[in-house]
Amino acid sequence: MKKNSKTARRVTALALSTAALCGTAFAASNLRTAMIEANYMDIKLVVDGVEVTPKDANGKTVEPFASEGTTYLPVRAVADALGKDVTWDGENKTVYIGPKPGQAESWMKKLPPYQVGYYCKSYDGSDPKSYFSVGGVNHTEGVELDCDWYKKEAYALWNTNLQYGSMTFQVGHIDGGPEKDATLEVYLDGVLSREYDLPWDGPIQTITVPLNYAGNVKLLLVNEDGYSSDCNFGLFDISFQA
Repeated sequence: MKKNSKTARRVTALALSTAALCGTAFAASNLRTAMIEANYMDIKLVVDGVEVTPKDANGKTVEPFASEGTTYLPVRAVADALGKDVTWDGENKTVYIGPKPGQAESWMKKLPPYQVGYYCKSYDGSDPKSYFSVGGVNHTEGVELDCDWYKKEAYALWNTNLQYGSMTFQVGHIDGGPEKDATLEVYLDGVLSREYDLPWDGPIQTITVPLNYAGNVKLLLVNEDGYSSDCNFGLFDISFQA
């Protein structure tokens, strides 16, 4: 089989494991260099039956290669395909896939809502350019409850599977949203449990909702007129407690 080979490239050991793979810069004083033969053979990456196009942090395609019997894959592309974060710790020269030791895993990744309303959005923090703003602060993790003129329900629904005694979150008016008050209704297993008033010009509220180990919880935003239309609030710092 004819191979498309690019040989005798001078690369660094760290470059292979970090910058080339994670898209991360590093200090030149900590590097050592080595000559390798890098064989590019149009290697494909398939995860759980789905072909993945490896890309770096800037969205540029990064081609896997083989050298001396070992296939080198871009760490970031593999982590993204597995739904994991990738972090380069330059001080300790360590690549982390998933949370770093001592770092709490985001609940928006661990237990995201499995369903949201038609105009609502769920943010898990994986895209730094995707966010909503409350009180002048951008949030890349949370839920945007967006009511509309067509009376589509603004809600988020979690499958809590009888595992949690309470849920805590912060909620506030989306910057630039309609200037209307709202009510946040909490449904446990389809039954209305609690209601919270949300003044559009009020402060950000921290709310802890007793879940009583329900199978699912639904947070429904209703505007001041009693319809699910024309109001906009964001939930963030969401967590669940046993």
